[in-house]
Amino acid sequence: MYHTKYKKSRPFASIILSDEQGFTLVQALWQMQLYLILCFGCVLIFSVAEKAHPFEEINQFSHMEWKQTVLQLEEELNRAVAVGAVKKGKALEYISDQGRVVTIEPYQEILRKRMDQAGHLPLLQKVKQFRVRTAQQTTILEVTDVSGKVYEAVFFTYKGVVPKT
Repeated sequence: MYHTKYKKSRPFASIILSDEQGFTLVQALWQMQLYLILCFGCVLIFSVAEKAHPFEEINQFSHMEWKQTVLQLEEELNRAVAVGAVKKGKALEYISDQGRVVTIEPYQEILRKRMDQAGHLPLLQKVKQFRVRTAQQTTILEVTDVSGKVYEAVFFTYKGVVPKT
């Protein structure tokens, strides 16, 4: 064993635990750091949980899709040669200005657009029911989403409106 006459006059800052009864500044800072890490960890967990919440909205009817579909149909029906309700009001059929027969109809939970009975283009998702009514110069669409809310759009068609069948 090696003996020296050197004695420590003060404890080092790196020594956190000691046999003394006092509470040092280093211990206080260490505990405050642990407390802040735990608090920020909780905030991080809650923010992640909040960001995961909007995924529920994916299964709902999109109002933006509805507005876009209405604007698109308004433009197409204004250029259409003839418009009519088919399949006892469960589908909308019109003849485009290019001479193609376009059908708007429900398919499972989708409202789709078909041209000349070939293929389809999805217009709306999460659709429970679709109804069409045509009068002399108007076409009325009623869409019911999966939650039961009803959306209605009225289109004014000044060209050849085919009476509903």
